Parts: sequence; C-alpha cells; structure tokens
Amino acid sequence: MRILLVCLAFCACAAEGPDEKAVEIRPGSTMDAELHFDRGVALAARGRHTEAIDAYLKAADLAPSYTKVQYNLGNAYVRQLDYPHAIEAYQRVLALDSTHVSARHNLAAMYVKQLNYAQAIEEHRKVLALDPRHMATYYDLSYIYFLRGEYSEVETLLAEGVRRDSTDASFHRLLGRVRFKERAFDQAAVALKRSVELDSSHAATFTDLAQVELKRRDYPAAEQAARRAVELDGFAKEAYFVLSNALKRLGRREESKQLLERFRALDQQLDKIDDQLRMLGNEPDDHEARAQLGLLYTQQGRFAEAAEAYRLASRIAPDSLRYRNNLGNLYLRLGQLDQAVAEYQVALHLDPEYAKGHYNLGQAYMGLQRFDEALASLGQAKKRSPEDVEVNYFIGLLHARAGDFAQAAEALAVAVEGRPEFFDARQKLAVAYLKTGKVEDSKREMAVIQKMKEEGEKDE
Repeated sequence: MRILLVCLAFCACAAEGPDEKAVEIRPGSTMDAELHFDRGVALAARGRHTEAIDAYLKAADLAPSYTKVQYNLGNAYVRQLDYPHAIEAYQRVLALDSTHVSARHNLAAMYVKQLNYAQAIEEHRKVLALDPRHMATYYDLSYIYFLRGEYSEVETLLAEGVRRDSTDASFHRLLGRVRFKERAFDQAAVALKRSVELDSSHAATFTDLAQVELKRRDYPAAEQAARRAVELDGFAKEAYFVLSNALKRLGRREESKQLLERFRALDQQLDKIDDQLRMLGNEPDDHEARAQLGLLYTQQGRFAEAAEAYRLASRIAPDSLRYRNNLGNLYLRLGQLDQAVAEYQVALHLDPEYAKGHYNLGQAYMGLQRFDEALASLGQAKKRSPEDVEVNYFIGLLHARAGDFAQAAEALAVAVEGRPEFFDARQKLAVAYLKTGKVEDSKREMAVIQKMKEEGEKDE
C-alpha cells in the first residue's frame, strides 16, 4: 500500500522560533542575503524548487550562519528528492542550533528515506526530548515501529499521542492498521471510523477501512468506503483493487473486471514512478531519471510536478533539446507563456533546424497575442516541414486574422489535403475562398462539409 512514511515539517518562511543565532555575515551583505532568501521562498511556494535552491545558496554564501536559509535549503532539496544534500543542510542547521526541532524532525525523515531506521528513531527521540508536544513525531516514530512490527512500541506512542490530542485522525488510523495486522477486524473498524470522523479528506484511510470491511464480509460497506477513496484520489490504486473485490463478492462481475483493469494500469504507472523515485533517492543527479519522472507525471496530468522534474533535468543536462522542449510544453500547459518562450528559444539555439521547436514557439507567441512573431515562427516551421497539417492550419488562421485571405486559403488548403477530415480547417478554407472571390471553390468545400455533417449524424 502506498502511504506517506514521514511527515516533514516544512516551513516556507523563516527558521523555527523567534530567536535567531548570532549571524556572521560579510559587511553590507545582510540585505542582499534577505533578498535572495525571500526570492527563494517565493519560488518554492510556486513549486519551482530548482530555482529556489539557487536563491538559497546565494543567500547562504552571503550569510552562512543564517539557520533559516539552511533550513529552507534542506526543504528544497527534499522536494528535489536530493536526500544527501538535504541531510547536509539539516545537519548544518543543527550545528548552528541544536534545539531546532523542525530541522531535527526532517533529518529523521531523511534517515527513514534511506531506510536508516535506527538513526531516525534516535533523532525522533531527541525531538520529543526537546518538545514533548511535537505531535507529528509521535506518529512518525510510531510508524517506524509499525514497519518493524514492534506493535507494543506503536501502542505506547499512540496512547501518548491520543492523550495529548485525541482529535488527531492519524493516530486512530495507525491504530486501525495495527489492529488489522493483528486480525482484530472489529476493533480496526472502530479505530478507522473514528479517524474518518475526525478527517474525512484522507483517501488512504477510506482504503484501509474498505479493506477491513472486506475482511468483515460487509461488502456494501467496503464498496462505499472504496468509492469514497477513489473520489478523493483518482490515483489510489489500492482502492480500485478493494472496490473490484467488493463488487465481485456482490455478484457485479463486469464492473469488478473493469475496475481490476484500472487497478492494473495504475499499478504499472505508479510502479514506474516509484522506480524513478528510488533511483533518484540514490542518484539525485541522474537527469534521465528526472526526465522520465517528468514524463510519467505528464501522463498523469500532474503538470506542475512534471515541470519541476524537467527543470532540474535541464539544469543537470543543459544541452538536452528534448528536456528544454518538454519543459516549454509544460509551461505552455500551465499558462506560463513567457517561460515557455524562453525554453523554446533555448531549444532552437541548440538546434535551429528543429521544426517542432519553431511550431511550439509559434504557439506560445499566439498565447501571448504576439501574432507577428507567431507567424514568423510558424513560417520557420513550415520551411522545415512544409506539409505539416497543424503548422499550415495555424498559419492560415494568422493570415486570415490579418485579412490576407489569399495566403490563408493557400495554407489551409495544404492542411485539408493532409487531413481531409479536418472539419474546422475546411470551414475556414471555405470562408477564405469566399473572401477572395473563389465562389465555386467555396461551394465545393461547403458541399464536403455538409456531407461530413450528415455522416456524423448517421454515426450518432
């Protein structure tokens, strides 16, 4: 089951606590360090951690003893799956301030990522010694013991956590998972239902509850819980598997079969993502793994995460035409058109003959309503790929917009010849012919359009 192993105490601002250690900085550099730090915070808030790291490093160079800079730098490295550098940053924080609870908590999380549970336990124990009210640590430490099968330690920690905050849904959920492992399914259901009462937004809790209800042979309840998990997270593959099993036992075999196929497809996708994440955990500078992760995120519609993966891949391998173009495509999808233009321009600098790059740059310029530049870029694309349907279609649109219907018709005719079923291109070609006085040609196109409409209606 895919679950979050650790809770990172990310703060997208200053270091924890109002008191800052005495800082040793070069004269006149304080303001510059603050400016770089603030820029890093702003970039990180937008998910642009590669650039945030650059900003934090500049701030750290000017003010190496600013704990808040080192702390946020560690957080940014975590977001980049660069755990060795994150560990180093958190250790620098603790060298400056050994009482920095969040840095120690996040350091423990990094040790979990490296499967170094003994060191993680030691750091978590130090956190609780520093701050017995640090609730996330009770859960994280409990979960490490849960992974190790040491359920008595889990129960002790959960009991203390619940004593301090009985409204924390995560404690009840983990208790439910312990009871499930112990095959005490009725008790597991009670704990998980309590967790749902406290927080009904967590898909994994509903998945756990569905599994418990399946064991209790309450198949309608299992179906209900699994469907809720899917509603909350369309990528919750375990929920699809449990839902498929519940429907099978309810005699709804065709539905069960369809959901099982969905589970298998998701399982393959998520396994590939997990493979890339494991590779990056060991080799954070593997740009191909970064790019592959970006591609997988793109396929799932997770465009912001995909863009971040390609940003770092491009940073590691700046001469990759593919990385630059794909990053530009993601900026285009995210509506960040100026950034898309910049990436396409870099791609074309790497290879001026890259027809797709010229086409993509034209698309970005159109989005920015820079129509003359768009037409110029598409013209470059046409020189390199004269029969391309999409290139000719958009050239036709731009000429028509400028009132040059003769050139519009010329380009649109190429698009229609390349793709005869291109309905919109035919409609615009008919208009262009009419505008240039080619009435018979316009009528011919309209006749084809009418036939296409009739055939479409028959298919319906």
